[in-house]
Amino acid sequence: MSHISSRDSSPDEQGKHKHTRGGSYFAFKHHVPTPEEEEKLEAERKKEAERRRRKKQKKRRLEKEIFITMHVAAVLQRQEFLLKLARALMMFGAPTHRLEALIQATGRVLDMNVSCVHLPSLMLLSFNDDTTRTSETKFLKQPQALDLGRLQDVHTVYNAVIHDKIGVKDASDRLDDIMRAKSRYRNLIAIIIGGLCSAFITPISFSGSFLDAMCAFPLGCLLVLIQQLASKNELFTHVFEIVVALLLSFIAAGLAATDRVCYAAVASGSIVLILPGFIVLTGALELASRNIISGSVRMMYSLIYSLFLGFGLAIGAEFYTQITGQQVIGLGLQNGVTCPTHDANGPWWQQQAGPYWAFLCVPGFSLALSLRNQAPWKRKEFIVMILISCAGWTTNHFSGLKFVNRTDIVSMLGALVVGVSGNLYGRFLGTGMAFVVMVTGVLFQVPSSINGLLSFASLSSTGGDGYSAGFSIAEQLIEVSIGLTVGLFVAAVLTHPFESRRRGYGLFSF
Repeated sequence: MSHISSRDSSPDEQGKHKHTRGGSYFAFKHHVPTPEEEEKLEAERKKEAERRRRKKQKKRRLEKEIFITMHVAAVLQRQEFLLKLARALMMFGAPTHRLEALIQATGRVLDMNVSCVHLPSLMLLSFNDDTTRTSETKFLKQPQALDLGRLQDVHTVYNAVIHDKIGVKDASDRLDDIMRAKSRYRNLIAIIIGGLCSAFITPISFSGSFLDAMCAFPLGCLLVLIQQLASKNELFTHVFEIVVALLLSFIAAGLAATDRVCYAAVASGSIVLILPGFIVLTGALELASRNIISGSVRMMYSLIYSLFLGFGLAIGAEFYTQITGQQVIGLGLQNGVTCPTHDANGPWWQQQAGPYWAFLCVPGFSLALSLRNQAPWKRKEFIVMILISCAGWTTNHFSGLKFVNRTDIVSMLGALVVGVSGNLYGRFLGTGMAFVVMVTGVLFQVPSSINGLLSFASLSSTGGDGYSAGFSIAEQLIEVSIGLTVGLFVAAVLTHPFESRRRGYGLFSF
């Protein structure tokens, strides 16, 4: 055989192979270091270990600094978002009795320990840091005005943040854009909208004729024009209500001298946009929500504001009487009393408007009032708020035929229908936007309380105690506001009976 194993080989050959293998082993054996070399290697290993330790320590310190920086930046961004959200909600007319709960609920979602107190045109926010046991307080001063379009945009941003769809940095930028945006309907369009509001409300709420509505249209336009000019002069805003009520009352008295125009209907319809109904309602809602300070301030302000309007109407009527030597025709008429200038046998445009005028005027006033409050007409909520407003007025009208001289019960039933309809829409179809679609319907319940203003003007112009009668304005306004408050709160309970604590605090509704 060609192959011979090592077992079969001779001892000399085996020794030869072992020697060969041994020689090969010693050829590849490592060099044994000397003591000096071992010390040098040990020093290098220690130096390398120290270098790695320092590098690791530096990396940890850098990561800690980055974490602290990012954490502080995140906290500051969340604080900035909460401040901008609070300002935007105040700026565009969010429900004031829910502002504190809404901001605190948003703070809990963002893991921010925030406390807030809301006063008229003012909000105090305190950000508390539990780790350092420190707090920082911010003051926000912002007048309130209704802008339903931008309020809806703000709520959309708020809803996206609490559902973690966008970050607080992007949300703050969007809020900046919304607050810097111009009004949707400005100047000439706003003036025409004001005239339409006065024209549509005159026949259905103040027993006016078609001619009265046509006369109220230019007066409503004049009111909005003066309001736009007054907003540019801070001093004039202090006497705006008295001056504009005086001017419109004087013009209405002159038109009534033609014996074809009703003074009470035209004067009432022309100032409908500056009635304090929303202020009274807001105060009543805050009192019912245990916001005693803010609610009391608003209620007192609405009373004085009403006396200002009544005083302006009285001065206008008195000036007309002193200048012309004639009494104002139709001054001080109560609701349901036919104006002497309305001729039942005369032309149709001079007769008192019948109930069928409601099919035109109720949707018309709802549309004009929604536009007046900056509601975008291209959105689906625009149609919804008009339908809810019509439903509320219909309930108010027919319940008024049953409950005579009970404005509180009538207002409660109307508000209940508006509240249930708006909350159901907001809960199931409108992503929580109940407040926006309810505003027009709630404001439609208010104009019937203006009769006290005309009584004030009538008694003042005839030498009576107008201020004693003027306090009846407060009684009527409070009756209406109490009814609206009860109806709205009952509607909220009916539509949200088993809401969670977190969702209930963030409820965006009346």
